[in-house]
Amino acid sequence: MRLLTALVVLTLTRTPAWGAFSGLTLIPTADTLGPGQVCLDYEVDGPYPVGSGPEVVLLNSQLGVGNRAELGLDFDPSAEAASGAMLNGKLLLRPADRGFGLAVGFFNVGEELAPTGYGVGTLNGGRLRLHAGVQGRPEGTEVFGGLDCAITDRLQFWAEHVRGDDGASALSLAYQSHPHWGISFGWQDPNDGEADRSYSVHAGCVWPAG
Repeated sequence: MRLLTALVVLTLTRTPAWGAFSGLTLIPTADTLGPGQVCLDYEVDGPYPVGSGPEVVLLNSQLGVGNRAELGLDFDPSAEAASGAMLNGKLLLRPADRGFGLAVGFFNVGEELAPTGYGVGTLNGGRLRLHAGVQGRPEGTEVFGGLDCAITDRLQFWAEHVRGDDGASALSLAYQSHPHWGISFGWQDPNDGEADRSYSVHAGCVWPAG
Protein backbone atom coordinates (compact mmCIF):
# COMPACT_ATOMS: atom_id res chain seq x y z
CA MET A 1 0.00 0.00 0.00
CA ARG A 2 1.23 3.49 -0.84
CA LEU A 3 2.56 5.88 1.76
CA LEU A 4 1.00 8.87 -0.01
CA THR A 5 -2.33 8.80 1.79
CA ALA A 6 -3.58 12.25 2.63
CA LEU A 7 -4.67 13.57 5.97
CA VAL A 8 -7.66 14.59 7.95
CA VAL A 9 -10.00 17.32 6.71
CA LEU A 10 -9.77 20.54 8.66
CA THR A 11 -11.85 23.27 7.03
CA LEU A 12 -14.67 21.64 5.08
CA THR A 13 -16.52 24.89 4.47
CA ARG A 14 -13.49 26.25 2.61
CA THR A 15 -10.70 23.98 1.35
CA PRO A 16 -9.73 20.55 2.72
CA ALA A 17 -6.30 20.55 4.35
CA TRP A 18 -4.06 17.59 5.10
CA GLY A 19 -0.72 16.76 6.64
CA ALA A 20 1.01 14.52 4.07
CA PHE A 21 -0.14 16.97 1.40
CA SER A 22 -3.32 18.95 0.87
CA GLY A 23 -5.62 16.57 -0.96
CA LEU A 24 -7.84 13.54 -0.76
CA THR A 25 -6.98 10.03 0.43
CA LEU A 26 -4.82 9.12 -2.59
CA ILE A 27 -4.36 12.27 -4.67
CA PRO A 28 -3.17 15.85 -4.11
CA THR A 29 -5.35 18.86 -4.92
CA ALA A 30 -4.64 22.52 -5.71
CA ASP A 31 -4.87 23.55 -2.04
CA THR A 32 -2.33 24.43 0.65
CA LEU A 33 -2.40 25.19 4.35
CA GLY A 34 -2.65 28.88 5.21
CA PRO A 35 0.36 31.01 6.22
CA GLY A 36 1.81 29.69 9.47
CA GLN A 37 -0.79 26.95 9.87
CA VAL A 38 0.50 23.67 11.34
CA CYS A 39 -1.20 20.31 10.81
CA LEU A 40 -0.45 17.24 12.94
CA ASP A 41 -2.00 13.90 12.00
CA TYR A 42 -2.14 10.33 13.31
CA GLU A 43 -2.63 7.81 10.47
CA VAL A 44 -3.47 4.10 10.60
CA ASP A 45 -3.40 1.99 7.41
CA GLY A 46 -4.25 -1.69 7.13
CA PRO A 47 -5.98 -4.44 5.13
CA TYR A 48 -9.76 -4.47 4.81
CA PRO A 49 -11.81 -5.68 6.68
CA VAL A 50 -10.47 -3.75 9.66
CA GLY A 51 -8.55 -6.04 12.01
CA SER A 52 -7.86 -8.72 9.40
CA GLY A 53 -4.09 -8.09 9.28
CA PRO A 54 -1.17 -5.99 10.52
CA GLU A 55 -1.51 -2.20 10.55
CA VAL A 56 0.95 0.58 9.74
CA VAL A 57 0.99 3.73 11.88
CA LEU A 58 2.31 7.03 10.50
CA LEU A 59 2.84 10.38 12.23
CA ASN A 60 2.46 13.29 9.81
CA SER A 61 3.19 17.01 10.07
CA GLN A 62 2.66 19.91 7.69
CA LEU A 63 3.44 23.66 7.70
CA GLY A 64 1.90 26.42 5.59
CA VAL A 65 4.69 28.61 4.14
CA GLY A 66 3.45 31.98 2.92
CA ASN A 67 0.22 32.17 0.94
CA ARG A 68 1.04 29.56 -1.70
CA ALA A 69 3.34 26.85 -0.34
CA GLU A 70 3.53 24.08 2.23
CA LEU A 71 6.21 21.71 3.50
CA GLY A 72 5.73 18.50 5.45
CA LEU A 73 7.64 15.75 7.21
CA ASP A 74 6.00 12.37 7.83
CA PHE A 75 7.37 9.66 10.14
CA ASP A 76 7.09 5.87 10.05
CA PRO A 77 8.27 4.66 13.49
CA SER A 78 8.14 0.95 12.63
CA ALA A 79 11.35 -1.08 12.55
CA GLU A 80 10.44 -2.41 9.06
CA ALA A 81 10.18 1.06 7.48
CA ALA A 82 12.33 1.70 4.39
CA SER A 83 12.78 5.29 5.57
CA GLY A 84 11.97 6.72 8.99
CA ALA A 85 11.10 10.17 7.59
CA MET A 86 9.48 11.32 4.33
CA LEU A 87 9.54 14.88 2.97
CA ASN A 88 6.82 16.50 0.85
CA GLY A 89 6.16 19.97 -0.53
CA LYS A 90 3.74 21.89 -2.74
CA LEU A 91 3.66 25.23 -4.59
CA LEU A 92 0.29 26.74 -5.51
CA LEU A 93 0.52 28.39 -8.94
CA ARG A 94 -3.13 29.51 -9.01
CA PRO A 95 -5.54 29.34 -6.03
CA ALA A 96 -8.62 27.15 -6.48
CA ASP A 97 -10.89 29.82 -4.99
CA ARG A 98 -10.57 31.68 -8.33
CA GLY A 99 -12.59 28.92 -10.00
CA PHE A 100 -9.64 26.88 -11.32
CA GLY A 101 -6.54 26.11 -9.26
CA LEU A 102 -3.16 24.73 -10.31
CA ALA A 103 -0.32 23.33 -8.16
CA VAL A 104 2.93 21.38 -8.46
CA GLY A 105 4.68 19.40 -5.75
CA PHE A 106 6.52 16.30 -4.60
CA PHE A 107 6.21 13.58 -1.95
CA ASN A 108 7.77 10.32 -0.78
CA VAL A 109 11.27 11.84 -0.58
CA GLY A 110 13.38 9.79 1.84
CA GLU A 111 16.09 7.18 2.17
CA GLU A 112 15.44 4.10 -0.01
CA LEU A 113 12.18 5.60 -1.36
CA ALA A 114 11.11 6.52 -4.89
CA PRO A 115 10.40 10.29 -4.91
CA THR A 116 7.30 11.38 -6.82
CA GLY A 117 6.59 14.74 -8.48
CA TYR A 118 3.16 15.87 -9.63
CA GLY A 119 1.04 18.58 -11.21
CA VAL A 120 -2.67 18.92 -10.41
CA GLY A 121 -5.60 21.10 -11.39
CA THR A 122 -8.74 21.73 -9.30
CA LEU A 123 -12.05 22.98 -10.73
CA ASN A 124 -13.98 24.64 -7.92
CA GLY A 125 -17.76 24.41 -8.25
CA GLY A 126 -18.50 25.34 -4.65
CA ARG A 127 -19.83 22.28 -2.83
CA LEU A 128 -18.53 20.03 -5.64
CA ARG A 129 -14.90 20.18 -6.80
CA LEU A 130 -13.16 18.15 -9.52
CA HIS A 131 -9.43 17.28 -9.61
CA ALA A 132 -7.13 15.86 -12.29
CA GLY A 133 -3.38 15.58 -12.72
CA VAL A 134 -0.30 13.54 -13.47
CA GLN A 135 2.46 12.19 -11.24
CA GLY A 136 5.87 10.87 -12.18
CA ARG A 137 8.43 8.66 -10.43
CA PRO A 138 11.36 6.50 -11.56
CA GLU A 139 9.03 3.58 -12.34
CA GLY A 140 6.80 5.60 -14.67
CA THR A 141 4.09 8.25 -15.03
CA GLU A 142 0.46 7.94 -13.93
CA VAL A 143 -2.63 10.10 -14.36
CA PHE A 144 -5.16 10.57 -11.59
CA GLY A 145 -8.54 12.17 -10.97
CA GLY A 146 -11.15 12.61 -8.29
CA LEU A 147 -13.85 14.73 -6.69
CA ASP A 148 -14.86 16.02 -3.29
CA CYS A 149 -18.44 16.90 -2.37
CA ALA A 150 -19.60 18.80 0.74
CA ILE A 151 -22.64 16.89 2.00
CA THR A 152 -23.01 19.28 4.94
CA ASP A 153 -20.81 22.02 6.42
CA ARG A 154 -19.00 19.31 8.44
CA LEU A 155 -19.18 16.17 6.27
CA GLN A 156 -17.50 15.49 2.91
CA PHE A 157 -17.50 12.58 0.44
CA TRP A 158 -14.50 11.84 -1.80
CA ALA A 159 -14.06 9.56 -4.82
CA GLU A 160 -10.73 9.18 -6.64
CA HIS A 161 -8.64 6.97 -8.91
CA VAL A 162 -4.93 6.63 -9.76
CA ARG A 163 -4.13 4.70 -12.95
CA GLY A 164 -1.31 2.18 -13.30
CA ASP A 165 -0.40 -1.19 -11.80
CA ASP A 166 0.44 0.43 -8.47
CA GLY A 167 -2.62 2.69 -8.51
CA ALA A 168 -5.98 2.29 -6.81
CA SER A 169 -9.49 3.66 -6.42
CA ALA A 170 -10.74 5.08 -3.13
CA LEU A 171 -14.01 6.15 -1.51
CA SER A 172 -13.80 8.24 1.66
CA LEU A 173 -15.80 10.19 4.23
CA ALA A 174 -14.29 13.07 6.21
CA TYR A 175 -15.85 14.79 9.21
CA GLN A 176 -14.80 18.01 10.91
CA SER A 177 -15.80 17.66 14.56
CA HIS A 178 -14.28 21.02 15.65
CA PRO A 179 -12.57 24.00 13.95
CA HIS A 180 -9.22 22.45 14.97
CA TRP A 181 -10.04 18.72 14.72
CA GLY A 182 -11.17 16.24 12.09
CA ILE A 183 -11.23 12.59 11.09
CA SER A 184 -11.45 10.67 7.81
CA PHE A 185 -11.95 7.04 6.75
CA GLY A 186 -10.93 5.83 3.28
CA TRP A 187 -11.62 2.46 1.60
CA GLN A 188 -9.12 1.56 -1.15
CA ASP A 189 -9.38 -0.95 -4.01
CA PRO A 190 -6.00 -1.54 -5.77
CA ASN A 191 -5.79 -1.89 -9.56
CA ASP A 192 -3.73 -5.04 -9.04
CA GLY A 193 -6.41 -7.72 -8.66
CA GLU A 194 -4.11 -9.86 -6.52
CA ALA A 195 -3.50 -7.11 -3.95
CA ASP A 196 -5.63 -6.74 -0.82
CA ARG A 197 -8.22 -4.03 -0.38
CA SER A 198 -7.26 -1.65 2.40
CA TYR A 199 -8.35 1.24 4.58
CA SER A 200 -6.77 4.45 5.83
CA VAL A 201 -7.92 6.34 8.93
CA HIS A 202 -6.68 9.83 9.82
CA ALA A 203 -7.26 11.84 12.99
CA GLY A 204 -5.59 15.21 13.21
CA CYS A 205 -5.63 18.87 14.15
CA VAL A 206 -4.63 22.20 12.63
CA TRP A 207 -3.55 25.39 14.39
CA PRO A 208 -4.63 28.10 13.99
CA ALA A 209 -7.96 27.04 12.48
CA GLY A 210 -8.76 28.24 8.97
